[in-house]
Amino acid sequence: MVTNEQTGISKILIATDGSVYSDAAVECGAWLASRTAAQVTAMYVIDARRLAGHFIKHFSEIISSREHEGFTDRVRDYYRSHGKETLARAAAICERRGVVCRARLETGNVVRILADASSEVNLMVMGLRGEDEEYETGFLGSVAEQVLRKTRRPVLLTHLLFKEFRRALLAYDGSDAARRAMEMLAQLAVALEMEVDAVQLVEEGAETVALKDVLDYFQDFPVHVSAHYLIGDSHAVIIDHVKENNCDLMAMGAYDNRLADSLALGTTTEYLMRNSPVPVLVHH
Repeated sequence: MVTNEQTGISKILIATDGSVYSDAAVECGAWLASRTAAQVTAMYVIDARRLAGHFIKHFSEIISSREHEGFTDRVRDYYRSHGKETLARAAAICERRGVVCRARLETGNVVRILADASSEVNLMVMGLRGEDEEYETGFLGSVAEQVLRKTRRPVLLTHLLFKEFRRALLAYDGSDAARRAMEMLAQLAVALEMEVDAVQLVEEGAETVALKDVLDYFQDFPVHVSAHYLIGDSHAVIIDHVKENNCDLMAMGAYDNRLADSLALGTTTEYLMRNSPVPVLVHH
């Protein structure tokens, strides 16, 4: 096992809400911890809005339970019970991987609590979408998107089913955030025995130099790396490369060079997150 000193990942936070997406996030986080010796905390946040009446997802269960209680008490007790059950399931998943899981049950603003808690860890793992996926308006769940905008820590967004990572794509543009993503991926590639495909999207005839930095950096790591300059004017070319080369993880910086605003994700990053067929590791 590679130590967390070697990977730089000593603490992992897994956000879970009991959905199938978050169960996959728990599987992924537990697997990563088993390979990196990281400590794991699973967190379930009771959304304060639900206690105020936004409880559509579990309305029938709440109505039929604890008829002797007032309605507000029923809502609160239901979500506490649901949270404890969800965290117990997360702990069981971790235990199967030989990982000890610390459970945290919180109540309040989901995004703010998760973002604040992420400051205490090296990596947050969460589902691309969550319990309210049928009410979401885009391909990326609103909670995941808001957390990405607020946190300054790396976030790994997982898909519906967990699959161990064997080949990672690094979308590199030479930015500071992309470089930090590269540095983290290099450490993970050693721990997880992954191959790495480094790609840069360039226009026809444009200068192609950024990937030299990647190749130079990876010389210090026992990792097989290949570099590809992808010609095109659409980031769909990167998505196609992921599919054609059987990559099962994508890593990138949070912002591109055109948009480095903490209030908005970079256009490149946002597109790739929304359209990636594999989990995405986003570094700030």
